[in-house]
Amino acid sequence: MFSRKSCYFFVRPKWTFLEVCLFLAREVTAPQVRRRTRASKRKVAHLIQIRHRDEVEAPITDWLEEAYGVCNSLARTKMATTRPKRTGRRGA
Repeated sequence: MFSRKSCYFFVRPKWTFLEVCLFLAREVTAPQVRRRTRASKRKVAHLIQIRHRDEVEAPITDWLEEAYGVCNSLARTKMATTRPKRTGRRGA
């Protein structure tokens, strides 16, 4: 459903709030964060509920910026550590 390489956050609209899921490299402990879940070996998913537009300010905007930076840095390290794919047939 989502790209594993480029997804750094997504939003789920609910009836009374927006549920924002951020992927960060560290675990954030703050009153805005409702739940934290380990998404992979390097990423932690943070669920945040936004009920009013005034809530979209620091520190949430800082976390969005950090998630964008983490996404780019993890993609670069992943590309540097992957092995080249083999070409040719096996056992032919």
